[in-house]
Amino acid sequence: MQPADKAEAKPAKKRKTATKTAAAKTAKTGGKRPGRPKKAAAKVSDDDSDSDDGILDPESLMEGDDDSSGEDLPDEEIDLEAVERSAKKSSREAPSEEVTKGYKALVKLGRQRGWISVEDINDLLPESAVSTEEQVSDISEQIAILGIQVFEQAPDSDDIILASVTSDSRDDIDEDDAAEMLSPEESAGLSRDPLRAYLRGVGTHKLLTREEEIEVAKQIESYTQKLVSVLAGFPFVMDSLLKIRDQLQSGELTIDNVADGFNEPEGTEEVAEGDSSNGDIGAAGMTTEQLSDMKDRVVSIITECEDHYKLVKEYFPDPEQHAAYSRERRAVVKGLSQIRFSGKIVSSLSDQVTEHVSGVNKLLSRMRALAVDDCGIPIDKFLKDFDHRATDPDWFPSIVRQGVSYSKRVERQEAVLMAMQEGLRNEEKASCITIPEQRELAKSVKIAQSNLSAAKSKMIEANLRLVISIAKSYVNRGLAMTDLIQEGNLGLMKAVDKFEYRRGYKFSTYATWWVKQSVTRAVADYGATIRVPVHMTESYNKLRRIKQRYLQTHDGKAPSDSELAKLGDMPLSKVHLLMNAMRGVESIDAPIGDDDDATKLDFVRGEDDADPQRRYMETAMGDEIVRSLDDLTVREASVIRLRYGIGSNRDHTLEEVGKALGLTRERVRQIESAALRKLRSNAAKARLKDYKDFEE
Repeated sequence: MQPADKAEAKPAKKRKTATKTAAAKTAKTGGKRPGRPKKAAAKVSDDDSDSDDGILDPESLMEGDDDSSGEDLPDEEIDLEAVERSAKKSSREAPSEEVTKGYKALVKLGRQRGWISVEDINDLLPESAVSTEEQVSDISEQIAILGIQVFEQAPDSDDIILASVTSDSRDDIDEDDAAEMLSPEESAGLSRDPLRAYLRGVGTHKLLTREEEIEVAKQIESYTQKLVSVLAGFPFVMDSLLKIRDQLQSGELTIDNVADGFNEPEGTEEVAEGDSSNGDIGAAGMTTEQLSDMKDRVVSIITECEDHYKLVKEYFPDPEQHAAYSRERRAVVKGLSQIRFSGKIVSSLSDQVTEHVSGVNKLLSRMRALAVDDCGIPIDKFLKDFDHRATDPDWFPSIVRQGVSYSKRVERQEAVLMAMQEGLRNEEKASCITIPEQRELAKSVKIAQSNLSAAKSKMIEANLRLVISIAKSYVNRGLAMTDLIQEGNLGLMKAVDKFEYRRGYKFSTYATWWVKQSVTRAVADYGATIRVPVHMTESYNKLRRIKQRYLQTHDGKAPSDSELAKLGDMPLSKVHLLMNAMRGVESIDAPIGDDDDATKLDFVRGEDDADPQRRYMETAMGDEIVRSLDDLTVREASVIRLRYGIGSNRDHTLEEVGKALGLTRERVRQIESAALRKLRSNAAKARLKDYKDFEE
């Protein structure tokens, strides 16, 4: 906060008291609450001109307040707490000059530093604007939209470095408009309808020209290459690449899933749109012979790097071989940097390094907590010595010998601290790189990932309109518009990862098919109550297109199923299956006609509406079967009932009957045979002969 602001600001307690006093005075005199400036109100009205946007007119709310506050109330009937809540509500709906001034100060400070803290928000804004956590959260979200990072506390140097790398400040918005965006009324209007808020956000991103698309694509490629170079600085990534080489040679992996080409010393120029005859066209545009040549070269490069990697492991951690060790490490990095790895491989290597660094950081954090918090080593001294003595076995014994104030506590924890150092030395040995170098490379990985993410985000944000235009074509198919946009955005992100600007096509031309595929797959997977396989959905869409063309060429006459089967080159049975599967789901309780007296269920034929004579014969035959079972023993009757499902929903196997009666399968079979012989006697035949020709 600037000194002038401090001089003007009131203490929190006094400010709250002043608010109560002013609110009470306003209630007594029947005066109006402070209103939103007319210019701002007009702006909201213009932006929110849709009749169904669900945003209330602030001026109409103010008129209602005027009517309700027009009467003078006796002093003894005033509820100060209610008046205070009303005053706070009024300040949220229509920010005062003090609040607007605070918003401008926040934007100015954030643009100067690139970040602000929650403490800054509380200091620069009056208490009425930040009295609840929800208000602070809303303001933080709006500030983030402006490209200013918000931290709970003042960030450390690493966070500030990353913030400066990833920040995409919206400098094109002046301070007045930025302050307008921070107002509660604006943020409330956006939050009521997520889709509307999203569409408004999409409108703030400008489209890219073809030249700008190529420039961003080159940035993505450059940052990806820088990330690969940094990852290659960790020698242990060679273990994963050697496995990939073996899978390439065995045929488990195809080369287009591993690499997209090579990084030549001289950059290749982009080609004209649609012309891929020259230049590095990428794996997707290569012939089988070219892919085979690329595979051989990738295998050769990785094999060459393997020789250098073996020497790296041999020289580490011998101090006398440090120069040779560094030379071989640089050779590995240089060799791997020749290959333009696919996004999937880069992501896999990045995850491997991140997991390793995370494990090392956990061990370092435990050592720092024990040494600083428990043993009392000053944090400045610990950090100073840590950079060059993290794995030095004489570090903590030397502190014990110094006889300083914390030496006794270090001596008590010496065994644990040295065990942690041993763990760090094991990590160094396994990764063939020292802890300080790992920390420096980890920072470089973070910065490279942030740069790459920012470049991809720029390409994605510039093409969000494309997703919306495609998603509109798939409404009313079982998914909400927000879900369609989300699925389309996933396809857009895949397109950014796989875009090959060297082939000469515009990004929108390439991305359209990825977005369409993602949206159609989502509709097929989630749009129906009963999921229909994607391949059946695609086959049905093919039939639908054939039917549409037939209608256009035959004066509106619909084709028969047999004609569709012939035109679609598929069996008639498959056409019937597709038509039945894609009929959709309808509620049997849906009303028929304008009245609610009848539903579709009333017109569905019941399954029990059989011939009365047939139903009588079924009942009589069942009674005769039960009477025939009375001639058997209890065990025989139980076996027959279970085996043939008499009186139950299904029949049972020999094993199931045996478990139920505590018998073996063979014994059950013997009892069943004996029971059937009895039922085939003359007495049983006489009772059941009338039902011999009855068909169930």
